[in-house]
Amino acid sequence: MSNLIHPEAESKVLPVKKLVVLLHGVGSNGHDLIKLAPYLREDLPDCHFMAPHGIEPYDMASYGRQWFSLQDRTPYVMQRLLGGNVAAVTAIIKQKQMTLNLTNKDTIVIGFSQGAMMGIYLTLIQPEPFLYTIGFSGLLVAPSQCINATTPICLVHGVLDSVITVDAIDHAIDYLSDHKVPCSAHKLADLAHSIDHRGLAIAVDFIKNRGLKA
Repeated sequence: MSNLIHPEAESKVLPVKKLVVLLHGVGSNGHDLIKLAPYLREDLPDCHFMAPHGIEPYDMASYGRQWFSLQDRTPYVMQRLLGGNVAAVTAIIKQKQMTLNLTNKDTIVIGFSQGAMMGIYLTLIQPEPFLYTIGFSGLLVAPSQCINATTPICLVHGVLDSVITVDAIDHAIDYLSDHKVPCSAHKLADLAHSIDHRGLAIAVDFIKNRGLKA
């Protein structure tokens, strides 16, 4: 992984005040999600964007990256694989934070699909909370212990999603509510497994309004 160059987009204004980490879905790569940066940067001009490539080669095709294997989707297996791989993801984020002279409190994590799974898991185990976390079309795989109940989490899911069905958002809300994690959830009509302009607007509003619920 050390030889991979992760796609980035610089902030519109200086100094940089926040780092936005974009985590892609399984079988994709950072080049996919960094395409969101131009749309987000207009409303978040002091943010530096980074879209790391998944830490493993995709194990069900000859191209793409993954954050962990999905060949076995048993919850405890996914929990074990996520737990084993968060250190590598943390190291990528920490390295960029050091370069920008930022910390977790200045960092926003935005994930799509498997990237949302990694982002939410990573958020819940942080001793030093992230600023905000946003998950698009994801599935919450809970860690064995919820260490961080401070970072506000926003969930966005398409009602027509057939890859990860929309009821996943309800299970996530139940867990986050039980653990007193501030959360906001949005089910979008006529949307499948993707991110659209409505989701991006929700994400920007969530960040600009300091994670407060609408």
